[in-house]
Amino acid sequence: MPDYGRLIVVSDLHGNFRDYKRYLKLWDKDDEDSHIVFTGDMIHAVNGEDGSVEIIEDAMFKSSRYPNYHCLLGNHEWSHITGEDIFKGNVNLRQSFENLVSYRKGYIEPSLTRYIRFFKLMPYFLKTSNGLFISHAGPATDIFTITDFHNMFDDDCRSSSLHGFLWNRYAARFDGYSISDIDNFLNIIDCKFMIVGHTIVDSGYKVIGNQLILSSSFYTTFKSYLDIDLSKNYGSMDDLVGDVKLID
Repeated sequence: MPDYGRLIVVSDLHGNFRDYKRYLKLWDKDDEDSHIVFTGDMIHAVNGEDGSVEIIEDAMFKSSRYPNYHCLLGNHEWSHITGEDIFKGNVNLRQSFENLVSYRKGYIEPSLTRYIRFFKLMPYFLKTSNGLFISHAGPATDIFTITDFHNMFDDDCRSSSLHGFLWNRYAARFDGYSISDIDNFLNIIDCKFMIVGHTIVDSGYKVIGNQLILSSSFYTTFKSYLDIDLSKNYGSMDDLVGDVKLID
């Protein structure tokens, strides 16, 4: 990202088309210095109306038209690339999305293939010039050097490192990451702070050491986004948290 302008960071919409449109209103699409990034998991509603198809159709259009519009890969988009089932409760969300595509379009192909092709083009990460690293989740716990970080791109999205950046949560299970994992990773890639989604935070955001977790839509009472000044020197986590905002 450039060292000037504005970046709106939004996480985990999970098919909430209403919220998607609300966040788009914060972004000036015609200003090339105004950027917006969605940090993955744009699809797969669990409760309520599922606008996943509408979100992806619009995301595909805007990605092709506006270089200041960005979508990162989440584990829910990943499930369609790999064909691996993903469940919430007893619901197979990968299958539910395919059923939704068939229902919305009247047929499943060629739309599903188009969507998966779009998912494959989604970046895994975004890095700003003022020291912020943005991804869906993570960090992976098997990144020990910058060479490790670069090498994981030589594999496909089933590699353990990339899997960590799509699935890992803070100390939530045996492969969860710790505060020291966050600090070690940030030191390796020469960044100050890490911004992720993936984990539900009812207050809208949560600070884990030098990591900021955002909850912009899914299952939260308060819905937050980050309004970054790309020219600003973020010297502390308090500086970064000061630019967290709640959507009206």
